Amino acid sequence: MDFEEKLLEQYVRDYDIAWYSYWMMGRLLDRKLVKRRVELCGLESLYIYGGGFLGIQLHNALDGMADIKAVVDKNGSLSVDAENIRVISLDNLKKEYSGQKIIITPVKYYQAIWNDLSKFADKNNLLYLGEFLEGIVS
Repeated sequence: MDFEEKLLEQYVRDYDIAWYSYWMMGRLLDRKLVKRRVELCGLESLYIYGGGFLGIQLHNALDGMADIKAVVDKNGSLSVDAENIRVISLDNLKKEYSGQKIIITPVKYYQAIWNDLSKFADKNNLLYLGEFLEGIVS
């Protein structure tokens, strides 16, 4: 595969990630959908992994519907200033975690994050944002 093909494939991957992120942000604006999904998933207490736009949007969408313990970010910070959102690092999550659901918001790094979290959290408590919004709940 030559350089141009590799570059084009990378552009396509980046476009797909951006499109899917944008789509999920839009779905999070639908309060009825979010409320229905909270009920179907039995979310009472949870952590949100990802201090980017999707994590912040999810926090805002779930506000008042579930007990959000914190937004977890590897760097311990958000991508924008939001004083009303508690943010902790991954190391602090390891110290305080006690069996809650964790919704993973980053699209691009989902698998690596899932691998990190599954070292100390029950795999059944790890949920990708796309699964939360559209997945089959048993």
